[in-house]
Amino acid sequence: MNVYAERYGVESVYNRAKQHDVVGWHISVSDADIDATAELITQLATTYAQLAAEDEVEVLSSAAGDITQTITVFGINNNGKYVSEDITINTTAGTTATTSSTIFRYIDYVESDLECAGTITVRRETGDTFITSIPIGQLNAGMAQHFNGECVSYITDWKAQLNESSSANPIDFELRWYPDDADCLDAGDGYMVLDRGSAFASGDTIIGGIEQPIRCPAGGWIAAYGTGNAANASGSVKIQGYDVR
Repeated sequence: MNVYAERYGVESVYNRAKQHDVVGWHISVSDADIDATAELITQLATTYAQLAAEDEVEVLSSAAGDITQTITVFGINNNGKYVSEDITINTTAGTTATTSSTIFRYIDYVESDLECAGTITVRRETGDTFITSIPIGQLNAGMAQHFNGECVSYITDWKAQLNESSSANPIDFELRWYPDDADCLDAGDGYMVLDRGSAFASGDTIIGGIEQPIRCPAGGWIAAYGTGNAANASGSVKIQGYDVR
């Protein structure tokens, strides 16, 4: 079995975040706004809205002085392949949008190579529709999801945890697989639950207990969902895996 390394252009070792080499991909997301309806776990309550149609994307900062950063956008392109593009922020004024050359179908993950003074926004080029943002002081906008494009994905581990103690706010976590990546636009059905569990008190951790890697066929979408018994529950998720062609 050959680990698919082309995604990051290095030999046999590649990762989800370029700054931290791991074999395969690793997702770590904390969400302080998990409500009573099942929702994708997204980093630090960052608003997130998937691309509703294929398009280029734009990146810009809320601070004009952010002129040296490069924002890397990972996702599925209009040919169904997993791709990434490095988009340099406008070198005159960071508040001026820079447009990708890639036509994206779905956005998976976004990161910056340097800390930014302002909030980085990633949005659809048509109509400036918001997709996600990188908070001030952070280097990534994390969503607990993985699109595998033309590759087969293997999940090797996952964990979930309740961050804040509240008897009114246990969280039910689900690790889901959707056979079609288009289901990210309508995630209410058509999925398989790979594992689930509930956390009731601060620090409660669900150990995935995956004894053998779980195979997820190409063209799908892996996602972690959380449901709180009341609004604003706080939880975190970690998922690890690798892709093969």
